[in-house]
Amino acid sequence: MEIESNPKYCRVIRRASSEEDRLSGLPDDVLHSIVGRVPLKQAVRTSALSTRWACLWLHALAASAVVDFTDRDFVRGQSPEQIVTTVNRCLEVHGAAPIDVFRVALSPFDAFGRDVVRWAATALGRGAREVGVDLTQHADDRGFLELHGDLFQAESSLAVLSLGRCSLRDVPPGTAGLAGLTSLSLNQVDVTDDALRDMVSGCRVLEFLSLKSCHLLVYVRVASESLRGLEIVRCLAMRHLQVDAPVLESVAYHGDVLIWREDEPSGVEFVGPGGRTDARPELKDAYLTHIGYAEYDEVIHEFAYSGFLDQVSHAKILTLCSVGMLHMEEERLFFEASVDTPNLEELQLLMDSMGDDDVTRFSVFFEVFEAPLLERLFIRLPDALGGTAVTGEGADIVLEYEIALDHLTFLKVVNFRGTRRELRLLRFVLRRAPVLEQLVLVTPEDVGTPADHEHQDSVRLLLKVVQEHVSEISKAWLWQEPRVTVCRPREDDSRSPSHTKYYHHDQA
Repeated sequence: MEIESNPKYCRVIRRASSEEDRLSGLPDDVLHSIVGRVPLKQAVRTSALSTRWACLWLHALAASAVVDFTDRDFVRGQSPEQIVTTVNRCLEVHGAAPIDVFRVALSPFDAFGRDVVRWAATALGRGAREVGVDLTQHADDRGFLELHGDLFQAESSLAVLSLGRCSLRDVPPGTAGLAGLTSLSLNQVDVTDDALRDMVSGCRVLEFLSLKSCHLLVYVRVASESLRGLEIVRCLAMRHLQVDAPVLESVAYHGDVLIWREDEPSGVEFVGPGGRTDARPELKDAYLTHIGYAEYDEVIHEFAYSGFLDQVSHAKILTLCSVGMLHMEEERLFFEASVDTPNLEELQLLMDSMGDDDVTRFSVFFEVFEAPLLERLFIRLPDALGGTAVTGEGADIVLEYEIALDHLTFLKVVNFRGTRRELRLLRFVLRRAPVLEQLVLVTPEDVGTPADHEHQDSVRLLLKVVQEHVSEISKAWLWQEPRVTVCRPREDDSRSPSHTKYYHHDQA
């Protein structure tokens, strides 16, 4: 220990280590494996280490069947000419070796247009199963990259295609190169209703379809015997969605409320053989949110929401938002019928706001929404608390007729601050969940202050208040207390909802 602590000895050890350079002495295949696992820009920087490393990153890339240029750090600080030269060099060194995956994310696209098409064609010619072209970074009004009609003309191994900021106007229907697609993702793509319908019908084994910010889509019809997952996000012009997919398992929709009208095709409908409109897919999960798009208007949005919810009423996992609950509350003034979800096991509610009306609406929702087998309830409160936090008791919520959550064993509330409204909402659930086993309350990351001891004081105070509420309710309603946890997001190791992506967080 005395020798190792000697500064002179340490200097000798460091100098000997640098002279030996054991890392560069490793076999090529090991070095290729190491370099191939780091982001591309960092891999390129290794060329400055020594002459041995000068082209190591190129050969590492050539040895891999995955050619990926989606690292944003790679394009930062480089001119378009430098980027094109680098990609061309990589493909050149790759030679005629098979390419399994080719991805590129660049901006602005008009600086790379012809090059991107040529790169994609090269990848397809070398047997690529997955091709991704993302030109949406810093998207503006420059238009779309036109994809040539012959790009997908020949039969290929292509199974996964992801396009961003491209145009499919020149791609004819029934293109042989797209027939084997299992996954198709279109983001800010110039595609019309008819073109989408023809493309999907030509993809005979398509299992997943994603449409994001495709603003030319208005009357959308998706018909597929193999489709299992459908995602529609921010397609702002869409007014009608018709789905004919008998094996569909998963639906995600984020956008404005699709309004039913008598004088034109509108709203949402799932159809079966012969155009039957009473078809209901056996969904495993559904995600329906309108946060950021829909404010209720009694003239425009009357009777707009429950029809959508009826279509996915057999799902086992469901995520809804407070905007949807608002629509359901308004419709309840006209309809007394409830929404029956006999298979539902997990429900997540995304609250866009947290006023007194929202708490009341939350409670009314459970009168309308019948879920006899509900086991897991996740409530995500607003990320930012509007106005002043209000503490205190607040009266318990009284329903027109009582409900019971007899199978609910797990309750998790995210962004919990312990305000009067939040405690009122919490008591509403606790008093109706006689077999609840675990209650998890996740505070916002910034509760308290950056000082850990002050944060711990905040958490202890919250935990004390919550425990008092839980104990009081347990004694009054004669059921065993659940296990209670109060923590920050990074400390939370409890189960998460099935839907963890929230589309309103990354609006384009």
